[in-house]
Amino acid sequence: MQTYCTIVNKKYLPFARVLHQSLVLHEPGTRLQVLVIDAENTEDLSAEADNEQPEYHTLNEIIKDPIAAAIRKKYEASNPDHFRWALKPVFICHLLGQGFSKVIFTDPDVYFIGRHGFLFDLLERHTILLSPHWGNIHPLQDEDGLFSVLKNGVYSAAFVAAGIKGIAAMKWWAEVCHYKMEQRAELGLYDDQKYLNLVPLIEPGTGILYHRGCNLASINIDTCKREIVNGRLLINGSEEPVFIHFTRDTVTNILNRNDQLLRPWLDKYAEELGARGLDLCSQFPSVNTDSFRNILYPVRHRLRLRTRLKRFLFKLAEKL
Repeated sequence: MQTYCTIVNKKYLPFARVLHQSLVLHEPGTRLQVLVIDAENTEDLSAEADNEQPEYHTLNEIIKDPIAAAIRKKYEASNPDHFRWALKPVFICHLLGQGFSKVIFTDPDVYFIGRHGFLFDLLERHTILLSPHWGNIHPLQDEDGLFSVLKNGVYSAAFVAAGIKGIAAMKWWAEVCHYKMEQRAELGLYDDQKYLNLVPLIEPGTGILYHRGCNLASINIDTCKREIVNGRLLINGSEEPVFIHFTRDTVTNILNRNDQLLRPWLDKYAEELGARGLDLCSQFPSVNTDSFRNILYPVRHRLRLRTRLKRFLFKLAEKL
């Protein structure tokens, strides 16, 4: 058996439901396991009339695991974000121990826009599957992109896939997340994410998800170039888009027209969340959407693009 999984609290159940519907739309029958960290039971969680719904779980199912109990004790009250993030590998291991042979974790704000069955096929050849951010690592083009990858990590913690033989690596990830979850560049730490750089050393069967249509986000605007080819959106002119990670920065860059080819999917995503009672814009109060609608915004936007081009050429000249 195979399944996707994610972790939310009850307030953000609409994200999990929209994630599941996006999965099912492109691959009917896809299963999604949802760990709801603040639910006492699962009886009142299936609120929709859809024939296909996520399958819900509570902390009571996994807390018998010693590392899960330790993570709960350390993070539940002090840092809810760290609590959820540290539970990712714990939940993956739990599902692998419950009869699933392949488990793919995604953050709840991931949205699938293409066929994705091949991701499970890759777990036939790999024990672990990691998705790079695909930030720009060429300093003459974008030194900030390189610094971002070095600071935040090569791989995205928004997507981690594992098979049965990947349990040991997932247990190690859970242990180091329990040990320390901080953003401290001088120690090489970035929450749960930077640890993924070391997973290939723990598990030699680790594979890299090279498909550039996966994990589209603001960080890879330049390296996973969005293009319209014969009326279709393609990535780098050849690959179909598979899923988008709608982080705050991703949403902002779509709204401010830096990533406008993804706008139709953002609109659809916001509509589906709205139908389930959640206003997407309310999740990003620092994003001033009114400024993007201003009649003068297109002029200012073009000027900023020209300024960035001049800055790039100036930096390049300095290095010659």
